[in-house]
Amino acid sequence: MDTDVVVDHIRGHRRISTTDLQLAYSVVTRAELFSGANAHDRIRDLLDAMDEIPVDRAIAESAGIIRHGHRIDLPDALIAATAMILGVPLMTRNRRDFEGIKGLKLN
Repeated sequence: MDTDVVVDHIRGHRRISTTDLQLAYSVVTRAELFSGANAHDRIRDLLDAMDEIPVDRAIAESAGIIRHGHRIDLPDALIAATAMILGVPLMTRNRRDFEGIKGLKLN
């Protein structure tokens, strides 16, 4: 799950149901959320209902390759690589930044 989806949920724009699906996010999303918000308790409560995926060697290497081939920020490359390694679609509003990445499914 991309950070923008969580931000929309916290702001009340678009709700995420944590009971309908098994949701996961990159640890990078956690860092981005805590760097840009003051609602730390709300963020923790929401993220606690999901699976957190750490950045491991495979994700780091894949992100580097993605970043090398595309004009994409490193955090977005790490989030995209996480989805690709797990074989799951990336839930994002920011399709423009991710659409050119071969093998990445967007939701």
